[in-house]
Amino acid sequence: MTDAAATKPVVLVHGAWHGAWCWDRVTPLLDAAGVPWGTAELPSCADIAGQAGVAEDVDEVTRILDELPGTEPVVLLGHSRGGLVLSEAGVHDRVGQLVYLCALLLEPGEDVVAALGPNVMSALEIDDELVSSVKPDQAAALFYNDCTADDRAWAAAHVSPMYIGGGAVEPRRAWESRSTTYVVCELDAAIPPEYQHRMAGRADDVLSWETGHSPFVNRPDLVADLLIGLTAAD
Repeated sequence: MTDAAATKPVVLVHGAWHGAWCWDRVTPLLDAAGVPWGTAELPSCADIAGQAGVAEDVDEVTRILDELPGTEPVVLLGHSRGGLVLSEAGVHDRVGQLVYLCALLLEPGEDVVAALGPNVMSALEIDDELVSSVKPDQAAALFYNDCTADDRAWAAAHVSPMYIGGGAVEPRRAWESRSTTYVVCELDAAIPPEYQHRMAGRADDVLSWETGHSPFVNRPDLVADLLIGLTAAD
């Protein structure tokens, strides 16, 4: 976590099969703007042997929020499956703003598989232990279709397995009590944009970016500029 007095902090929550590494091109831009930030390393991806699910991921984000210095309201951003974590952890008293970046913004009990659409599910291999992996020949086209070959290779090399079991969580709708922005990625090959637009109807504000599923790879400026603007807003 960087440190900047009296500035709203940002906490970044990655999506499925990813890790905190995916913000490596965004956080230097936040540093340059004097925005303090923290990143979550979700247990469902970081420790598949521990069979962690959404509940444990929520606990990790809650821990980060609990330990943040200061009292300024937090901008909490989640990417893709990280939206499930936002909707639960976002009820924390420190959270003032939610950002769903082409993320799952669902009603409690809404079917996650149906919300994802067919593209992601057809790219998965799931073993008997409920550990899911993205087929190596599909990760780049699915998540980084609008990136350069070098960027696709860099990011795809970081994609890792994720445990998809785990128990139920207490159903919460943080987006009903927090200011919420949804970013639709119009070139997304993972979660179809029309699916995103349906979920975005639950947000207060909707942005549309001409990017694929992972703008933090090839358009970190867009992500950082949004966050910097929200941390400066009254």
